[in-house]
Amino acid sequence: MTPDTATLIRDGLALDADQRAVVAHALLASLRDADETSEADGLWRAEATRRLAEVRAGTVELMDADKHYTQLRSSLTA
Repeated sequence: MTPDTATLIRDGLALDADQRAVVAHALLASLRDADETSEADGLWRAEATRRLAEVRAGTVELMDADKHYTQLRSSLTA
């Protein structure tokens, strides 16, 4: 690993989670060939973007995963 690479990694890890996600997405996208992007990829991307917008707007109720799974197990055994 070059010193420049180490510096980029160190600086990247200092970012907050949202910023790291944006950087990670951009880096991963740069590795993909544009022809590899399928219709399903685009649909999932649009869905994820829609859900993130709902979370940020506060229009959806978020639930702790453990609580959700407890409720789900209860509903399946009832």
